[in-house]
Amino acid sequence: MQRLLLCGVILAGLLGGGTALAQDWLAICSKCIAPSIISKSGIGTANAVATARISRRDAQDYCQNWMPDAPLEDCIRGQLAAPEAKQTYRASADCIAGRITPIDGKTYRLDGVWGPGDIGAGRSRWRDSAGRIVGRDNASGGLGISQQWEVLCPKAAAARPAPPPAPRASAPAAAFHVGQAIEAKYGTGWVRGKVVGVRQNTTARGTETQYEVVLDNRKRGIVPARMLRVPHG
Repeated sequence: MQRLLLCGVILAGLLGGGTALAQDWLAICSKCIAPSIISKSGIGTANAVATARISRRDAQDYCQNWMPDAPLEDCIRGQLAAPEAKQTYRASADCIAGRITPIDGKTYRLDGVWGPGDIGAGRSRWRDSAGRIVGRDNASGGLGISQQWEVLCPKAAAARPAPPPAPRASAPAAAFHVGQAIEAKYGTGWVRGKVVGVRQNTTARGTETQYEVVLDNRKRGIVPARMLRVPHG
């Protein structure tokens, strides 16, 4: 039985920066299955709370994206059988004071936003209990904290200084072809790679064109066009 990888649903914009859009998950890390929110209260207040659990759909998304050659039902059962899939994840925040206790159970203090040119530019930056800035790498989890803050305190997150205008726009659904260089949404950012296949798949949204991609970080998956864009430069 395959262990649940809390390095799961990738290329799905789990830590995407659009706070104007509803986010119905809590990010564990940039490469993790994101548990779906099951309850929220006090959003935007001094007592904001959200809880989440890993659902069958979360496991299905992981399997379809990153284990496309494995039998789907076997993969889903393997993910859901692991202990991590039975946990309830909880995050809370004081949106007024700028404090958050994300799913790791520690408390962090808001320290402005990441500046232009940084990964996660314009998103919230945090300090831990020792006063150290929490890094944006996967191990440190700084952008995972940012995503949970955006869920718990959407008005506060939306009021942050705007990041520089993005020079690159997502391409339309039919714009990619085999062999084309692309960038794919990968957790907190975009990773370069290329398209190695195009297929029509039936999803919850109906029939859509999806692209098999191989990334420069050696990851491989099948993603919709909305998770791809044309590289800049």
